[in-house]
Amino acid sequence: MAVKTQGKRRPYAPRVPAEQRREQLLDAALRVVVTQGHSAATMDAVAEQAGVTKPVVYSQFRSRNELLTALLRREQRGAFLQVGKILPTEATGDPAAEVARMLADFLDAVQQAPDRWHCIVMPMSDMPPEFHAASARARSLALAQAEKIARWLLESVQAPAELDAEIVAHTVVTLFEMAARLVLTDPGRYQPERFVAAIRAAIGLTASR
Repeated sequence: MAVKTQGKRRPYAPRVPAEQRREQLLDAALRVVVTQGHSAATMDAVAEQAGVTKPVVYSQFRSRNELLTALLRREQRGAFLQVGKILPTEATGDPAAEVARMLADFLDAVQQAPDRWHCIVMPMSDMPPEFHAASARARSLALAQAEKIARWLLESVQAPAELDAEIVAHTVVTLFEMAARLVLTDPGRYQPERFVAAIRAAIGLTASR
């Protein structure tokens, strides 16, 4: 008599509050996007990543598009909140200390939400236009605040008029993005403290001239 073999049992998803389940699924979707790409973030893949069945995913999101739209909005909101806490509304105090603090706080934010910032600072060719638009808005906010800080810093060191605050702002934001990429991809070699020490030294050298 042939013995009937059972197929692989689907994972059992314990009951959790709806909002907690929603966040769990969004976390899983973000992990899939970071590790496999946006196109790989299917309902099946998200279910597997979260360790639940596909019906559990559909109980929270009616479609893949709804799931990924919710993910984009959550990460955009999270990035804006993090950046908003980092950037001062006005320039006060020592310039070198203020810029160094912003860099330290930014890299701390990157380490707190590595998957979010991986999507923002790392090149990901298959991301949809909506994501790139959201990233552009966040970068514009950072640039506007960075330009204010740059103008204050240049005035404090009596820099030549040719030293363009807008160009300096773009340079600083690009530096922050580069630092984030290195901290994410090679954290053993590139610790936030190295970048903070370097920016303090660079600003101090500029101010002494």
